[in-house]
Parts: sequence; structure tokens; C-alpha cells
Amino acid sequence: MGSVLTDPDGFVPAEGRNQAYDTGPGAGPLRGTPLAHAEMNALGAARTAWDLGTLTLWSTQEPCSVCTAAASFTGVGEVRFLAPDPWALATGNDGSSGVTGTDDQPHWLVAANVVFLRSVSAAGSEGKEPETLVRCRDLEPETARLHDSLPPGLPPSTGMEAWLAELWPALGDAATARRRLRSDERPHALAERPAGCG
Repeated sequence: MGSVLTDPDGFVPAEGRNQAYDTGPGAGPLRGTPLAHAEMNALGAARTAWDLGTLTLWSTQEPCSVCTAAASFTGVGEVRFLAPDPWALATGNDGSSGVTGTDDQPHWLVAANVVFLRSVSAAGSEGKEPETLVRCRDLEPETARLHDSLPPGLPPSTGMEAWLAELWPALGDAATARRRLRSDERPHALAERPAGCG
């Protein structure tokens, strides 16, 4: 997934993407390691001389405890995320970062989770559905259904904007269904339900 550091004016001085599953030649000492999370790569692109206290670290999914600790250790002013982490929800580790999410971007929440589930599916063992996706079918049925309706494989990294533009109406439908399920249909049952699959 992705992460950026932004200044108060919205300028992005550093960015990173998850490279934990990258293989083959490439740059960066964390590439292909369990530490190569998007947030770690964004923080690794920051310079020691920068005043990180004035910056916000944004992430597509809720940062894990390692990334949250790294942001705290480096003195980042604020950490925000777009969507709950599907892996964390599927394993019962959701919400442990204490980081503030954003609830006012339902299209982007579903978009972040669909892309995450696509990457989990692409990295998984052939013929075996990843446990994160299995669990998200219960936790986030709208997002899982949208994921299942897409052709196999990852969206093209060079054409992500066009891919999202084409998918935008379906993302809106899934976001509306997700919001409706959480607020209208079963309010008492959902009071105990996690905020999302990612």
C-alpha cells in the first residue's frame, strides 16, 4: 500500500509503498523484508535535517505497531490513515495503533481496501484463497464483492488513476452499501462489529 509525508500546505516531501513482497533487483535495504511497509519507506525517504514535527504521515491503511512506533520515534507531528487494515482485522489486531483514521472519505476507504485485497490475492498461494480475504467476506462484504467482480491481477501502477476513475461508480455503490449496512439495517448487531475490513 502507500504512505506519504505531507506538510501543512499539502506538499509531499517523501513517499513510500509497501515493498515487503518485492523480489528481484531493486533499491532500498528493506525491500523484500517484513519491515518494508509503506510507512517505513516514506520515513526512510525523509532526511534527518527535516522538522518532522510539522509533517503528517498519511497511510492508505491503519499503520501497524512497528510503523506507529517509528513515526513516534522520528517525531512525526501526526499520523492519519484512510482505511482500517484488512490484515489486522482478519487477525484480531485492528485498532491497536491508536492512530486517528478518517471517516469522511467512504469512496477512498473502499478503494484502499480493494487495492489491498487485490495485492493480497496476487501475492497468495495459487489455488488457495488468502485468509485475509476469507475473513473480509464476513467483515466487509461490500468490499469483498467488489474485489471479486474485478479481473484477476493487480491494477497497473502506471495507470492507477485511470483504473480508479473507471471503478469510481462501483466504489460509490460499495461505499453506500457499506454505510447503509452499518447505520440502518442492524444497528445493535453492528455495534460490536469492527469498523471495517480495511
